[in-house]
Amino acid sequence: MYRGYQEELFKSSWGVNPGFAYLRDKLNEMIPMSGACENARSTNKALDKFRRAQNVIYDLFNNGLCNRRGEYRRMFGEVPLPGIRSQYYISNIRWSQIEDEVEANFTPIILAAAKEQGLI
Repeated sequence: MYRGYQEELFKSSWGVNPGFAYLRDKLNEMIPMSGACENARSTNKALDKFRRAQNVIYDLFNNGLCNRRGEYRRMFGEVPLPGIRSQYYISNIRWSQIEDEVEANFTPIILAAAKEQGLI
């Protein structure tokens, strides 16, 4: 019973560890519905990076990076999916691995934005 609880506690969901979901939710309350954050190049630099990272992650899991492949590459490095033109199948195991890879890159962004905004 305990082991299953631990696995659920640390399971990644769209690149967000459930242990940091509350921070993600608080940060989401601080970002605008569209466009860059206010003072995105100074006092809210980490918050705006969080906003941009979320947009890229959303495109990854909803659209296979059809719209933000270059931005993903600039932000996180290697793209985890083949090119748009190739025929491919992504197994559930590979999607789980991709979530883990995204989580490893996204958690520091969440923490930096939370620190910048005084949440931690």
